[in-house]
Amino acid sequence: MKRDSQQRKTQVETMSAAAVAFTMFILLFSFATVPAQAQTPTVVYNFPAYGGDTCLPEGALVQGRDGNMYGTGGCSPGGTNVFGGVYKISPTGVESVIAGSPTGWAGCNSGLTVGSDGNFYGTCQSGNSTNFGVIYRLTPGGAYTDLHDFTDVTGDGFPEQPPIQASDGNFYGTTGTPELGRCGTVYQLTAAGKYKTLHAFSGGDCLSSTLTQASDGNLYGTLRSCTITGSLGCVYKISLTGVFKDIYGFPQATTGSLPCTGVIQGKDGKLYGATNTGGANGTGDLYKVATAGGGHTVLHDFNNPTDASCVNNENANTVLLNLTQVTDGTIYGVNPAYGSIGNGGIFKLTSANVFSAFLFPNPPVEGAQPAGTLIQNTNGLVYGTTPSGGTNSYCTPGSFCQGVLFSVATGDAAFVNLEPTQKTGFVGASVGMFGQGFSGASVVKFGGVAATSVTLTGTTYLTAVVPAGAHTGTVTVTTGTTTLTSPQTYKVKAKVLNFTPTSGHVGQLVTINGTGLIQTTGVKFGAVKATTFTVVSDSQVTAVVPTLPLGAVTISVTTPGGTATSPTKFTVN
Repeated sequence: MKRDSQQRKTQVETMSAAAVAFTMFILLFSFATVPAQAQTPTVVYNFPAYGGDTCLPEGALVQGRDGNMYGTGGCSPGGTNVFGGVYKISPTGVESVIAGSPTGWAGCNSGLTVGSDGNFYGTCQSGNSTNFGVIYRLTPGGAYTDLHDFTDVTGDGFPEQPPIQASDGNFYGTTGTPELGRCGTVYQLTAAGKYKTLHAFSGGDCLSSTLTQASDGNLYGTLRSCTITGSLGCVYKISLTGVFKDIYGFPQATTGSLPCTGVIQGKDGKLYGATNTGGANGTGDLYKVATAGGGHTVLHDFNNPTDASCVNNENANTVLLNLTQVTDGTIYGVNPAYGSIGNGGIFKLTSANVFSAFLFPNPPVEGAQPAGTLIQNTNGLVYGTTPSGGTNSYCTPGSFCQGVLFSVATGDAAFVNLEPTQKTGFVGASVGMFGQGFSGASVVKFGGVAATSVTLTGTTYLTAVVPAGAHTGTVTVTTGTTTLTSPQTYKVKAKVLNFTPTSGHVGQLVTINGTGLIQTTGVKFGAVKATTFTVVSDSQVTAVVPTLPLGAVTISVTTPGGTATSPTKFTVN
């Protein structure tokens, strides 16, 4: 497959031969308001050569419940299978091997997703019974479970990214590979392991990125080619039930086009991504678009060689990377190739649209050609990997570069990170969260209201039950004098259980019973607002029946966490 270890070796040696024509230097772009040092990576770990360890790290890193980060490499330990392995590594660089890919599996180095069950999920591009790819589950202890073998029916084979877990608990991902002419599919895998094709790309839609779930519940991704006339790539959305739509087509040349990342949803609700051609300098741009589509806002035009370029260094038709937004709103990303040397770089764009970049130098002691999405650890630092470079090899002719794990200081404080699928729920819901320094004395608050039930799993993960009276807002964990705050807002959903009386006249006082009612901002009888209502407690609201025609209507209660509707109807008589 395209990312197997032998091809990587050929690519690295080709890059290395070109590199000796240049002298060593570090090219760092910054502005007065962005300190240069903040963008310079620090090598945390150098991956060694083949033998007892993984190497050639690529794909998405994830933070596990034990506080370590987990990732995939292109070579596996002990030579059991030359097509990849999984490692874990602490934020300070203590690394160990979890497992080598099962014999016969290949292309298993696109990264991992951590599920709400604490296990890791990933894909291999080929192998096992069908040779069209695999979706697998991996325990933190290194035990693999084959969840699905792709069959290439309707092009559902050769997955290039790990799936994501959506708010419904199911996993969603994309397939398709340009090498074999498959435009691919969007698939769904239930938590119980039931697989189905959600959407098959056709009619010009082809070559999808990884997916992102936005706050509206839909999944979003990018396509290298699409059906919108005159476009060089698209942004699309697809519902969890499979309703698909191309929402934005990248115009030719006028702005950036040919997306080289998927999209992420920023704190402002917009979708952010990058392209690799077009724009002011012809080498792509950073952009944002609305979830409804519409205009393309250019945030920065890449200027190769000073910014490097977003072209993937393995195949310009693949889309393997995503941007990362950290807690202060800054966008970070990597450019896998080009630049003045060809080693790629790291860039950031602040919330004030100030851009800076670091280009990996030669000799590439800090790494080269990053090929994985960055992650912000709950300690505040950004981490990433490169499949080349490091002090184990200087990438001189004939050498074999093994790669590094690096960190970048963001200036952000440590924080608590909510489970991706658990950002909204009812009173009584159990919410998992990642962090550090937790203890049995840790106090968890939802919108300032303390949880009465907290379960500790070590010092880096805990679960807390949403308490009665909880407010929609940030979640905090206080341990001693240290308070960690979530960058996400947890939405407490209201629930209407019943009401009394069940019928009455205009002007009647009705008592509404439920949960999560403490922040009620409005009550409706059918489509008509109640002009008078009173919040009695988190479980009770009273409202006066407004002027309505005779008949039966539902009662709805609106809070910052959403709107809840009664299961039965009130009869106006």
